[in-house]
Amino acid sequence: MKTTHKVRERFYWDKLKSDVDKWCRTCSTCTARKGPNTRTRGRLQRYNVGAPFERIAIDVLGPLPQTTNGNKYILVVMDYFTKWPEAYVIPNQEATTVAEALLQDWICRFGVPLLLHSDQGTNFTSAVFTGLMDLLGVTKTRTTPLHPQSDGMVERLNRTILNHLSLFTHRNQNDWDQKLPLFLLAYRSAVHETTGLSPSQMLMGRELRLPCDLLFGRPPDDPSSPVEIFEDLKARLEDVHLFARERIDINTSRMKTRYDAKSHEPAFEIGDKVWFWNPKRRKGLSPKLQTFWKDPIPWSNS
Repeated sequence: MKTTHKVRERFYWDKLKSDVDKWCRTCSTCTARKGPNTRTRGRLQRYNVGAPFERIAIDVLGPLPQTTNGNKYILVVMDYFTKWPEAYVIPNQEATTVAEALLQDWICRFGVPLLLHSDQGTNFTSAVFTGLMDLLGVTKTRTTPLHPQSDGMVERLNRTILNHLSLFTHRNQNDWDQKLPLFLLAYRSAVHETTGLSPSQMLMGRELRLPCDLLFGRPPDDPSSPVEIFEDLKARLEDVHLFARERIDINTSRMKTRYDAKSHEPAFEIGDKVWFWNPKRRKGLSPKLQTFWKDPIPWSNS
């Protein structure tokens, strides 16, 4: 608009406005800084899981204010099927610390997962962590670079943890690690929207006993032999997992339909010139003055 006005003050020709608009839209220098006017939005990808601890997500939350116990980070782990959460407080996010916490606190308790999904953090891509995954035979997947939404489940859990801790931590914020276990109790006993069941029901086939149950009591269970208890639990878990699989399939299909309705994924052909978005800060340069789009390169399927 401003450029068109300045040109009109000095010149005139047929279709002046459209020519100036086209010139501004195709300015390589401007595009390298501003990028496109609209962001593309691809279709939602689904990940199917059908058993507990088959596929887990992992992330490091922090840094948070250092507690009196010396902790600054939380290693967050969540199972894709049961939605069972774990949160381990750690003093730092070094690869050895993260790998040791995952091995001792999750794997030694729940066993080795088939797949592990994380972001692009260096603690998850280090030789120490990838070596542990290779040693255990775990297939390691990562989020798309610069797109943490592909790890949405654990990112939502991170936000829930922070919301909870902000409500109950002390004013000086140095005791949040002491509030974390009670949050996990509340989360594990609450019904999850996707499965329609609580994580404790999905994992154990029963609800957790809460403090209010100690005060007001719960209906007593019928006395049974160990064999009867085992058979009943086995049948209950089979029913629970079948119900959860159906709920997960329905909810993920519904979510994908809603998401894809607003998607506008571009259709590139081989040889088309495309810009590459790279917002990473370049060493020695101010991010406020750098350009975020790299020069156009030919599109290819490789």
